[in-house]
This record gives sequence, C-alpha cells and structure tokens, in this order.
Amino acid sequence: MPIPNTGRRITVWIFGLAALLIVLSTASLTFIAHLAWREADRRALESEQLRLTNTLKDFHDLVARDQVSLSQWDASFKAVQAPLNKDFIEDELTEDLWEDLGFDRTFIVTADGMLIVQAVKNVTRFDPIQLPSGHPVRELAEQTRHAFETKQDTSNSVFADWYLPQSALLDASVSTFAEIDGIPAFLSAVPILPDEGRVALDADYPAILINAVYFNDDWILELNEQLSFKDLRFYPGKPERESPINYLVRSVDGSVFGYFRWDHAKPGREIWYTALPLIVLLATIIAIVAFAAAGKISRLSASLEESERKNHHYARHDALTGLPNRHYFSDHLAHSLEKLPEQKFAILACDLDRFKPVNDTYGHEAGDKVLCCVADRLSLLLGDTGLVSRVGGDEFLILVSKLSDKAQLDDLAKRILKVVSDPVEALAGEWVTTGISVGIAIAPDCGSNEKDLIRMADMALYQAKENGRNMYELANPRYRRPSPTHDDKELETGH
Repeated sequence: MPIPNTGRRITVWIFGLAALLIVLSTASLTFIAHLAWREADRRALESEQLRLTNTLKDFHDLVARDQVSLSQWDASFKAVQAPLNKDFIEDELTEDLWEDLGFDRTFIVTADGMLIVQAVKNVTRFDPIQLPSGHPVRELAEQTRHAFETKQDTSNSVFADWYLPQSALLDASVSTFAEIDGIPAFLSAVPILPDEGRVALDADYPAILINAVYFNDDWILELNEQLSFKDLRFYPGKPERESPINYLVRSVDGSVFGYFRWDHAKPGREIWYTALPLIVLLATIIAIVAFAAAGKISRLSASLEESERKNHHYARHDALTGLPNRHYFSDHLAHSLEKLPEQKFAILACDLDRFKPVNDTYGHEAGDKVLCCVADRLSLLLGDTGLVSRVGGDEFLILVSKLSDKAQLDDLAKRILKVVSDPVEALAGEWVTTGISVGIAIAPDCGSNEKDLIRMADMALYQAKENGRNMYELANPRYRRPSPTHDDKELETGH
C-alpha cells in the first residue's frame, strides 16, 4: 500500500538529514586531515629553515675563525699601522686569505671609513679610498667596531686594552650579505688586534678585516652538503610576492638582499595518503549506520502513518463492508444541507428483507457475505451520483445529491430493488435471495435538517415494509412533523 504523502515527506527529511550527517562528518574529517597536513608541512618547513639558519651561522663562525687566525696577530696589527707594511700584507695576509682560506675578496678599513687595502684573490692594491657613507663594506666595518667596543667594555682581560680572548673576538665578528663586483657575496668582518698586547697603541680604534665569499654554484653545493635540500637555489633581490617558503637574507642596512628557495619536505602528503582511506572507511561506516537508522525510522514512520490512516479510515467506515459509517454520512449530509434550498437532494433509508433467515439458516459468516455483496452492488449502482453507507445490521442510508426529481428517484429505487433481489452465493453451492425495502425523503420538502429527513425516510421505509416488503415509498411531506423546539420539550416534560 503506498505511503501517505506525509510519510514520504518525513522519509525525504530523514534521508536528507542522514545525507547531511554524512557530508558534515566527511567534511569534518577531511578538514582535520587538511589541518594536520598543513601543520606537518609548516613544521617541516620551519625545521628546514632553522637548519639553514644554523648552517649559515656555522659557516660564518668557520670564516671568522679563519680570519681570526691571521687578524689576531701582533705582526698583522703592526703591518696595518701607518706606514703600512705592504710586503707583509701582500705576502702574509691577502695571499694566505686567498690561497689557504679561499676568500674571493679582502678589504681592510680604518676607523674613519678609509679603505687602505683591497685584494681580488691574490692581487693586492694599496690605493686609499674613502668609502661613502652607506657603502656595505664601510657599514659592516662600523658595526664590527661597535661590537668590538661592546666586548671591550665587558672584558676582564689583564692584557692590553685592545686584547680580547678568541671566544670574545669571535662574538665581535659581524657578517652580512652584499653585492661585490656585481656578484652576490657573503661578507665577514673581524677587528685586527694584537695577540699578546706587546705593541704600541697609536690609533683610537683597530682596523677591520673584511673578507667576501662569492655566491657561486660551488658555494651553494658546499652549503647544501650539510643540508641535503632538494634543488636549493639563491635568488638576489626581493621576491615578487611574500611566501613562507622564501628564506630571506638581509644586507647590512636591514633591507632584503635576496632569498633562498628549495623544494622543501612535505610530510603532510603522507598524512593525507594515510588519512584518506580512513576518511573513506569512516564515511562509509557512518553512511551505512546513518542510512540504516534512517531506513528504520522511515519504516516506523510509514507504519505509524499507515496505522493512523487505517484508524482514521475505520473511524469513518464500516469494518465489514468498507462503506462509510453514520459519522461519514452525517458529514456529507451537512455539506448538502448547506446548499439548500438551491440544490435539492434525497435520502434513501434501506433495510434488507428476509435477512434474518439467512443468518439463522447458514450462519453469520453467510450473512456477512450477503451484506458485503449488497454493499458492493449498491456502491456500483450509485457510482458518483450518491453516497452509500451502512448504519447498522442490515440497514443502509443513501445520500443522493445529483438526483432530486421524483421520476429519477423512482427509477433509482426500482434498480436498487432489482440488483439486491438477485441471488447471492452465501456458501459454496448455496444461493440465497433477499429483498430490500426503501424509503425516500426529498430535501427540503421533507425537512432541512438531518433529524427530520432521516425520520421522514424511516417513515417511508416502514410504510414500504407494511405494504409487503421489497418495495419503495416516497415520504409524503404532508406527514412532516417539525422537530420539537426547546420550549416544546419543556411543555412536554412539564417544566
């Protein structure tokens, strides 16, 4: 039996909620997996950037140690005092810095920003050049002197004022990135100091030794040997757009000099590849459970709807014949009464003849079969011209809303007598014949309320039975007696 419309709507809502639950749970699991993926990739990138930071610091420390091996030396300190010892500088400083330590450029800068020595590989020049303010070499030298003064103020050395332990001198070393000779380079600066303090101190501040290492492919490869990054590259200048995967390096003035970039590790992919089957599995389990529960609820809802529909049907229909009962009949009669006097109608009160002998002879089962057969015949005969109802035992009430002419009602009554009088197979091989008596009341001639009309139809029915049964009678409006009013009832009861 089809599920009522309300049941269908409930079913749609239930399965819709189940689908929504599946979508929300799958989306939540996917979102959590995505967050874990992003977080794992972020932490991996931060770890690699920290490794690069430490590696660059280690490289600076290594360069500074190599520089200090030559800069913290009484001979070097004396050589850079006026007048310059050019032979010592060229043979012992710049040549060793190039050949033994592999530095590409060498600069020696005095306190007033004068470049007194510069060397390209092992070619040394002694032409003094006043470096302009803002020049990266001069800026780096000034920062190194400032770091030296800070360390000097906190030093507990018992030697000369310019002497610092090597560990403190390394802390005073400053590095930066700059473009030298049109090539990106790493610069490291240390003060040139005596190693034992047995020298004359004529200057106010020490000269600064600055060395540059070019950013070439060999240097990148050497740097990456400690990192093992995939496709590590350096790009000079500021990146076109900000990105967390760009590792920025800055020049001495704090501006962006360039950036490193590489194909960083992405452990989040492994998390996603691991989580995806679990998400699918959990979503499938949730879908099975949700749709199973939705199906169960839907079936219960449909069962309740069907039960309610049946209860509603049985409350308004006869359980044996399926015909409308007295309540159903009264509701339809009320609608017809509202249309009076414009639209007339008729009520037929019917009672089977010779029905009791059927029950007594063949039993109630046979009697029930006769009643059902009569109900079917009457319903088929009336069709959409009227409403047939069973109001008790073998009593039927018929509301004819489309026929009100006496000739039409006569014809209808004759057809009723005929179809009912046809034999009925009460039991297998046992045929019985019944008749029917009919009383007809036409509204509004016989009344304009249910009570008067049914009373007049019953009076005509009794008249038909007295006339010999299996007959019909039309109620005579002259015998109509109005229903007693409230005042009449009080007079009859003596109140």
